[in-house]
Amino acid sequence: FGVANVSSRRRMVSSSSHRPFHLYIGRIYFITGHVIHSDFLMDDVKKKICQQVLGRVTRELSISLYAWVILNNHYHLMCDFGEEGASELTFATPNGKKMVRSDEREFVTDRRNTRMARFIRKFHSVTAMEFNRIDVAEGRKIWYQYWDYCIRNRPDFWRHFNYIAQNPLKHGLVRTLDAAYCYPHSSNPIWLKRFGVDGLSESFEKYPVRDWTPSDGECAE
Repeated sequence: FGVANVSSRRRMVSSSSHRPFHLYIGRIYFITGHVIHSDFLMDDVKKKICQQVLGRVTRELSISLYAWVILNNHYHLMCDFGEEGASELTFATPNGKKMVRSDEREFVTDRRNTRMARFIRKFHSVTAMEFNRIDVAEGRKIWYQYWDYCIRNRPDFWRHFNYIAQNPLKHGLVRTLDAAYCYPHSSNPIWLKRFGVDGLSESFEKYPVRDWTPSDGECAE
């Protein structure tokens, strides 16, 4: 399956030639999901099941998928959940007071009935049923928790994009960043084909990666 539409010009004209035409802030989320059992997704069969279900569910729910990676015990996604996500967005400080200045806003949503919540429930339930079918382990719980983060602006988008792209290297599944670009259980090969190595490297230079690994207290059940 593919990824959301982005300019596919390969020639290095300017940095903007490698970026999406529009980023709808308040609709795009970075999501991390963990399995209960360590390295449960180590074999390629389970990773491919995740990929197939991910493609099917995003199409069914009309979700735009910008970037994704499936690792041995967790996954990362960056998705646009559409107008529904934007309309349910509110702005508040951690203590609940409303903010005026946009550069200080915290993004808060009621996730229970959003398209994102429906997506997570379906993705986790369908993959769990398929894993349990092939392992003959009916009723076994697979997914532990997930964490979501609302993308704030364009630099925020590209830093999270880069974080997803380099994750196979971070977790030791490949030995170099160039090899991470070719990691098959991710959107990386698609972006490599569209942007080339120079385009992806430019993004890393302009938007350096930080660690967005959530703590247990930040994860949603």
